[in-house]
Amino acid sequence: MDHLSVNPARRVETYSTLTMPPGTRAHYWRGLVAQAFPGMVADVHDEIRADLARFSLGRIGIARARSEQARVRRSGDGNRESMIVLHAQRRGRMTFEQDCGLACGAVGDIIVVDDSQPYSLDISDHNDCLILEIPKSLIEIDAKPADWHGLLLSRRDPNVGFLSQMVESLWMQRERITELGEGIDALVVTAAEIACRAAMQGAGPESTSESPVQFARRHLDDPELSTAMISEATGLSPRAVQKSFARYTRQTPTAYITEQRLARAADRLSADLHQSITAIAFDVGFSDSAFFSRCFRRCYGLTPSEWRAKSTAS
Repeated sequence: MDHLSVNPARRVETYSTLTMPPGTRAHYWRGLVAQAFPGMVADVHDEIRADLARFSLGRIGIARARSEQARVRRSGDGNRESMIVLHAQRRGRMTFEQDCGLACGAVGDIIVVDDSQPYSLDISDHNDCLILEIPKSLIEIDAKPADWHGLLLSRRDPNVGFLSQMVESLWMQRERITELGEGIDALVVTAAEIACRAAMQGAGPESTSESPVQFARRHLDDPELSTAMISEATGLSPRAVQKSFARYTRQTPTAYITEQRLARAADRLSADLHQSITAIAFDVGFSDSAFFSRCFRRCYGLTPSEWRAKSTAS
């Protein structure tokens, strides 16, 4: 199986796990992903439903991947030409993760990675993504690898919209790819350069979303606040939310939320002597006053009423 960017005949290749008998689909998909995208490992369930179609245009590769929920990771490969890989979301979400940070792409967004660097991608269920591979040597942007890796191109940027439409058009014309004139690949590379340069220079619309911790701090008084709620609001997978909290707070989301609510309650108990303890508990985000009292005593060694009495005496 050839790599995406070296298919001189411009032949469209298609693969699907549904062509394989049950019990062999996960093994087949892992092997397909590893061959199509060298250095990549797919973590999938046994009966994964997924398909891949791909072709090349000059030195660039274009593919469409559709998949159920999965996780893929790449260790980096320094033994071949490095590629800049752009993932254009058509359906679902994709979350890039590396030690340096997180990026989540929704429908219309594009996530850019440097395939010579390690990273992982969390793929949502019912995911549909167009993948554009460009040799790094073709990109005429003076930038460090860190500037590329995990770059989120926002759907709100018209430069990104133009690039997405160009790649989409090529995909729709895939059966007539041999009829396209020379130089089309250069136009695609130029469009990618423009979109990436705008994002790196901050010229396009703000594309970074609120972090999980920032979202939690703004919604501490909401009793429904949870990992699931933060995940839905930020577009990150639950696992990515948990890792973000671990990185920036050294705590789980639940532990951090509880600690912050208790700290606010302690301040209120000392400062507002006329409001009931139950009302304060509800105001800071607890929905059960008895549970609040247990958590408070576990944290501060005193019941809320004892804390208030001690503060008053002081």
